[in-house]
Amino acid sequence: MRFDLLTIFPGIFDSFLGESLLKKARDKGLVDVRVHDLRPFTESKHGKTDDAPFGGGAGMVMTPQPLADALDVLKKEGPAKTILLSPRGNPFTQEKARELAREKRLILVCGRYEGVDERIVEHWIDEEISLGDYVLNGGEVAAMAVVEAVFRLIPGAVGSPESLSGESHEAGLLEYPQYTRPEEFRGHKVPDILLSGHHENIRKWRHEQALKKTAEVRPDLLERLGEDAPIPRFSIALVHHPVAGKNGNEIASSITTLDVHDMARYGKTFGAERIYIITPVADQKVLVERMKSHWTDEEYLKKQNVRREGTVELLVTLPSVEDAVAHARKRSKRVKLLATTARREPGAVSADQWRALAAEEADEWIILFGTAYGLGKSLMERADRTLLPIDGAGAFNHLPVRGASAIILDRLISRKRKEPK
Repeated sequence: MRFDLLTIFPGIFDSFLGESLLKKARDKGLVDVRVHDLRPFTESKHGKTDDAPFGGGAGMVMTPQPLADALDVLKKEGPAKTILLSPRGNPFTQEKARELAREKRLILVCGRYEGVDERIVEHWIDEEISLGDYVLNGGEVAAMAVVEAVFRLIPGAVGSPESLSGESHEAGLLEYPQYTRPEEFRGHKVPDILLSGHHENIRKWRHEQALKKTAEVRPDLLERLGEDAPIPRFSIALVHHPVAGKNGNEIASSITTLDVHDMARYGKTFGAERIYIITPVADQKVLVERMKSHWTDEEYLKKQNVRREGTVELLVTLPSVEDAVAHARKRSKRVKLLATTARREPGAVSADQWRALAAEEADEWIILFGTAYGLGKSLMERADRTLLPIDGAGAFNHLPVRGASAIILDRLISRKRKEPK
């Protein structure tokens, strides 16, 4: 692969090209990096490559003539993708690095001053790329970053190809923590799991740590992963105990026919394994059984012209959430709880973030919906994850449970439809 770097400060690249793996890759002939000084291409007798902007304003703008002439000469040597390093360009990501690594030749134009004459961008540049949301003095450092990220993806450039697969961003996650000798350093020990020799457990631990670090530092990456993540197995729990009362104390709330009826329909619609009705009150359990019997009565169904057996059979009434977990473990080994709330809790995740985490963290999730004033404090503390609340138009945020649950299930389970271009 060949890189052509066009700059007014060619000396900046000397040490960069003469050290480390990039030097070895050049010596092996895996990559060809050529630095071109822009100044010899200018027609200015003073060697100028910039001028004041039309319309006024601070700073100077790189003039089109030397850039156009230099690019014309370089492009005569063969086809190449021409990139301008610019703070207004497309974000440079690992995915973009992989895309560029498939090119045979890249011309990287290092912008300076207030930018490049727009006519160059429109007629000589294929793409603008930015390292991030900040401004550098010029594009040279950005060009180094592009070369470094791209060349190491070329087969043979890095000693062990396996070392690339676990790195930050390769799988859409930040990298897991790394440790080396000694096993204990100034009272700080290496995690026992890494010394166990159990490769599968180590793999799982590393993945869990990568997910944790990504959720803490770059939750936006989980958002992207979640868009394409598989839908995990899940059940729904409509909780009547422990739930919060008006004063925040934990109470048992009453079952209503509408809540049970609608939760059953939501569960069937979105593909839940079970719909758990959680109540320790015996009379309330009898009420649910009466509802189920009524909704499956043949005479009633004929009268209403509707079939509900497929929904009612998913309903299971249990005295506690722990009983629901035990029930789910008969079909799924790892069962975890996802709490929903109208409050914004520390560490809460969005729908896409949860979907990115869900399949790896558990075989089945039970999504908890609280009646009354929401899930009780003890149950919130017991949950493995908490979902971000539904944000309304103002300060009021107290949707009925069946309304909130429909919105939440749609966000968690439904696939996003891409609009045709």
